[in-house]
Amino acid sequence: MIDVVVPCLNEEGSIALFLKTLKKELRNNNFRLILVDDSSDNTAVIARKECKALHINSLIIKRRGEKGKGNAVMRGLKELKASISVIIDADMEYHPKYILPMVKKLKFYDFVQSVRVRKTKWYRRIGGLSFNFFVFLLFGIAFDTQSGLKVFRTECVKNIILKNKGWVFDVELIYKVRKSGFRIATYTIVQTVRRKGESKINIFTPIGMLYDLVMLRLKI
Repeated sequence: MIDVVVPCLNEEGSIALFLKTLKKELRNNNFRLILVDDSSDNTAVIARKECKALHINSLIIKRRGEKGKGNAVMRGLKELKASISVIIDADMEYHPKYILPMVKKLKFYDFVQSVRVRKTKWYRRIGGLSFNFFVFLLFGIAFDTQSGLKVFRTECVKNIILKNKGWVFDVELIYKVRKSGFRIATYTIVQTVRRKGESKINIFTPIGMLYDLVMLRLKI
C-alpha cells in the first residue's frame, strides 16, 4: 500500500491528466490518493469525478482560507496510513513514472529525494543556485531540496511537525528526517515544463524563500 499526498492550488487544467498518469504508472500497486486542495477553481470537482471514473481510492480534502504548500503537505501527512508514502505535485512537472523506481530504493534507504535536471528561466536558475548555497550553508544539505517529488517510509515523518508552512517546508522536512537518523538518498529525474495552468513561482519568490530560510534556521 502506498499513500500519495498531492497538495493542489488551482490545477484544474492538469489534475485530470495527472490522475490518469498516476493510475497508469502505479499499475497494479495498491495506492491511496490524499489530495489537499486549497484552490479557488474546480480542481476538487474534477478530481472527484476522475477518481470515481478511474476507480482510485481517494481522500480529497477541500479547504478554504488555508495558505502555503507546507501547510497543505502537513495536512496530508496527518492522514498517512500506509508504510510507504509519496509527496508529488499535480502539475505534471514531476512525472509519476519516477515513483516506483524511487520506491525500490527504499530497500536500502528510508527517504528518497528527487533531484531535478531541467531547463528554466535565468532568474529562476540564479535564484535556485543561491538558494541551494544557503541551504548548504545553514543546514548542511548539499542536494536539491525543492524538487516536488519525495518517496519515503512513513515512519520517517510520523513525529515531525513543520514550522514553515510555505515554500521552504522541504528543507525543514529533510533536515528533521536526517536529524532523526534516517537514511536519505537522491534520485535524478527530468523535470518537464507544465503544459497547463500557471506556475506559482515568480521573480520575487526566491527573495521570500531566502528570507524564510534564514527565519527557519533561527527557529530550529
